[in-house]
Amino acid sequence: MRSFLRAAASVALLSTVLLIPSTPALAAASSATRLQANPGFESGLTSWTADSSAATATTTAHSGSGALRIADSSTTAGVSVRGSALAVVPGERITAGIWVKQAVAGAGGFLYLEFRRADGSRTTPVLSEAAASSTSWQQLTVTGDVPDDAVTVNVLAYSSVAGSGTTYWDDATVSALPAPLRKVPNAGFEEQRDTSYPTQWATDKTGVGLVRGAAAFEGDTAVRITDGSTTDAVSVLSRAVPVGVGETITASAWANPLSGAGATLYLEFRDADGDRLSATTAAPGSAGSGWQRVGVTATAPASATTVTVRLYSLLGSVGTTTWDDVRLRSGADVSYAPALGAGRMVLFAGDQRVESYTGVTHKVFAGTKANTTGIVLGKGSAAYTANPRCSCTVLPGGTGEPKWKLWFSGSPQNGLSAGYATSEDGLTFQHVALVTGAPALGGVVANPAWTSGSAVPHYFGLSRRTTSGNEYYWVRSTDGIAWTEVPGSTPLAGFDVANVTWDPVTKLFVAQIKRHLSIPLGPRTTWVSTSTDFVRWSTPRPSFATDRLDDELITGAGKHGQTPWSEVYGMPAIRYGDQYLGTPWIFDITYSPNRDDGDNGPDKGRGHLELATSQDLVNWSRPSRGDLVTPGAAGSWDYGFQLGGTTLTTVTNAAGQQETRFYYGSFAGEHSCSAANVTAGDCDHGAGNSNVGMVSWPADRFASFHGAGTVTTRPLTPAGSNLTVNFAPGAGGDNLKVEVLDVDGTVLTGYGAADVTPITTDARAPGAQVTWGANTTLPSGPIRLRFTQTGGDLFAFTVD
Repeated sequence: MRSFLRAAASVALLSTVLLIPSTPALAAASSATRLQANPGFESGLTSWTADSSAATATTTAHSGSGALRIADSSTTAGVSVRGSALAVVPGERITAGIWVKQAVAGAGGFLYLEFRRADGSRTTPVLSEAAASSTSWQQLTVTGDVPDDAVTVNVLAYSSVAGSGTTYWDDATVSALPAPLRKVPNAGFEEQRDTSYPTQWATDKTGVGLVRGAAAFEGDTAVRITDGSTTDAVSVLSRAVPVGVGETITASAWANPLSGAGATLYLEFRDADGDRLSATTAAPGSAGSGWQRVGVTATAPASATTVTVRLYSLLGSVGTTTWDDVRLRSGADVSYAPALGAGRMVLFAGDQRVESYTGVTHKVFAGTKANTTGIVLGKGSAAYTANPRCSCTVLPGGTGEPKWKLWFSGSPQNGLSAGYATSEDGLTFQHVALVTGAPALGGVVANPAWTSGSAVPHYFGLSRRTTSGNEYYWVRSTDGIAWTEVPGSTPLAGFDVANVTWDPVTKLFVAQIKRHLSIPLGPRTTWVSTSTDFVRWSTPRPSFATDRLDDELITGAGKHGQTPWSEVYGMPAIRYGDQYLGTPWIFDITYSPNRDDGDNGPDKGRGHLELATSQDLVNWSRPSRGDLVTPGAAGSWDYGFQLGGTTLTTVTNAAGQQETRFYYGSFAGEHSCSAANVTAGDCDHGAGNSNVGMVSWPADRFASFHGAGTVTTRPLTPAGSNLTVNFAPGAGGDNLKVEVLDVDGTVLTGYGAADVTPITTDARAPGAQVTWGANTTLPSGPIRLRFTQTGGDLFAFTVD
């Protein structure tokens, strides 16, 4: 990553940014104003962190009565004033603006965006534009896309490193476009499946390579195209991303033309056969002009089903260009929606509803295990039940049925198989039968149209056809044991993991499928497809992939000189209140014996379960990456490789309290690790036995804002009026207060800190109601909520 001074020194080059075209078709996703604290410096430097030579001025202001004054007396160091952090979601496009005026023409000033990880480290080079030499007020603006591993952003007013002088600053603004629905796989070239060429991109290889460190624009890796021929071109082509006819798409990428000419960005629409229907192009500036954003916009023609992005060196030209951070924006992108349905719970496990937070930190809580040996299944006479595992689903039984039903996968050593078991307490399951007609059942959903005595199928599911088949087909059942294919349904391409769930809010069936089907095989990622009837399914689109922070968090060393990296083995998407919860199965790969030829089947390493949230099934927020399930001791059944189930079930426990249960599977050792592999030093722990287990939490307490501080929401327009909170005070007698603000952040009369009755006791689900003296209900929206806690853990809030 570039150092701060390196970024500042190169800022003049960044000022040549080519702005992405703005088209009416892209206005569907409108820009939302973010609540920058004290934007006009009317309250001095409150909410800003400033160097000692920064102060406020009352005699010079762009508007109001105050402004920021930066006096820079050094030609070797700049002066910085940093705004408070705003919560962000990966993929959002952030635009910041500020007005600047120079006391004497020639004094420099720059505006930066700083994206940061949860630990406060800066995750990407800052972006900047330079102020023109003028003593008149001028507005600086800067735009950047939130990296996958960032959780906050702040703006930075900065004087020139090389120059000296006095500048005045005023009226800072921050706005955001939501994360896009169309995503190019491995858009930042960070995936590590192939260390020589960009993973998930088709390349000519000759003339294509990866560069790292300071040579990249953002992150650690970029792709470089070197074309030395005037008769041959060099091309790097993305995977195809689904689009609709008439949809307007803008593609952008950061380009650094190093020499020669001919570098070109192509936006290509293709038909169902993969044939190109049209191509629209744009090119960066001349060689040596530095990093710049190249953008191109086009509308999908008739017969278009997908779009691809091509990084290209023209046929008759020679030259070298480095490319990074490819992005798609679409007229189909959806703006942030403040509407909050009645009874919809907002979990503080992701930041989609969070404007900002100070003092507190994100925390994930591992569930409490029901026991350490796993759920005991009656073995019966079937060998495959000796090592049951997930994908697994637990659903409640109906009248006259067992209270709980479990579907699980059998041991792959006995061929593809699935089993069915039942339980009266959800803790101990007895094996009932071998599933027929669905040899690799990847999740089960209860048919929402089914009622007792109904002739429609009771259950839907999806299953692989054969051991070697790379597709899933849709199945149905009346008893959960015998399954048949859904008439008229079309198989869906996928590999060895697929999960299906039902979303009662959108009335959609949601399938998350592992996709790594390029040749050679790419990294494990998940793609999402939805259906209203379990017959017709949408074209799968990219949903979830790991990022470079996952790679960096691996604690084990690689084998045989390989550097470890992470991929996602699978992930269901479970509707839970206002959001989807994902439980990504993070696979930390420590050795890949066939990495160069793309065969990822024998990859070695352990797997663990984490937590993610989403509003749209495509963009996921992971502000904390703690384990959902604490691994057992080495050698125990849930030490090595954990696999998550497709359901989160809330029950009333023996103590009369609500708890949420999550079923998971695991096996003792590493993926594809045999005794011979251990002897050879490929891995440390053989695959070993497996089982299915259960962990639980007090209801809704998966993750929290922890400690003392404040949390402010983005605008909300709730359908209900009663506010309840899920809050656990710490040992020191902590309390929680909730204020109601207008959209601009002003406390509403009667809803301030002096009016609210503090929450001082353990407010478990369904939560404690918040009141403000005589005001027992919320005012009509749009509103914001500001939570102030003296300690403890804030888990969730509900408006009903």
